[in-house]
Order: sequence, then C-alpha cells, then structure tokens
Amino acid sequence: MRSRYSAYVLGLLDYLHDTTLPAQRAGLDRAAIAAWSAQSTWLGLEVHDVEVLGGQPEHAFVTFTARWHDAEGDHQHRERSAFVQHEGRWYFIDPTVALKAGRNDPCPCASGQKFKKCCASYLAG
Repeated sequence: MRSRYSAYVLGLLDYLHDTTLPAQRAGLDRAAIAAWSAQSTWLGLEVHDVEVLGGQPEHAFVTFTARWHDAEGDHQHRERSAFVQHEGRWYFIDPTVALKAGRNDPCPCASGQKFKKCCASYLAG
C-alpha cells in the first residue's frame, strides 16, 4: 500500500497500472488517476492494519487512511483494500473496477482456481 501511495504522490501511473490485478487494468481510468495525482498535494498515509490471510494464492487486507489537499480543500479517505499475490508479486484488487467472472469461472488472478474459491470473497472484504 505504501508503494502505491508513493506512486500517486510521484505521478507514477505505470506503477499503479502494473500493481493492479491484471484482469482489471483495462477498466482503469488512467486520465482520472493522472489528474487526481497531479492536482493533489499529498499529506500522508497511515496504515492502520495489515491482515495476511495466507492460502494459495496468498491474500491480504490493508486498512489505511490517505490524506490530501486539492482545490476543494483537505480530504481523507479510509479504506480496507484487498490484495492477492501471484508469482511473488502483490496485486491490488480494485473494488471500483468490475471483474467479469462468474462464480465458477477461472479466477482473474490466474491462480487456476474457480473465482468463488479464490478472490470472490475478498471483494466483499
């Protein structure tokens, strides 16, 4: 989570893209991400909790608060984000980008498992 926050601060859109679950990347609004990154003064990140859940593939939740300032004032956003590890790399499961997978379809994280047995339960997180 800290690396993704830093990517917002530094405007590293490719990093944000590359650390999002591959099946969701086409649904990212890169223009909106770029605008938010560039038009904000980032004020800090506080990580409240990290829950590594294990399993194959390994899943985790990170609860955090991000603070920033923009033309409309100061803001903060608290979130509990889901992540999945695949081939040694952690990917953000973006709750704002729909996953086109039925319960019995292969999981979009490429684990080889059915969606219902893998990432589906972490989206409700």
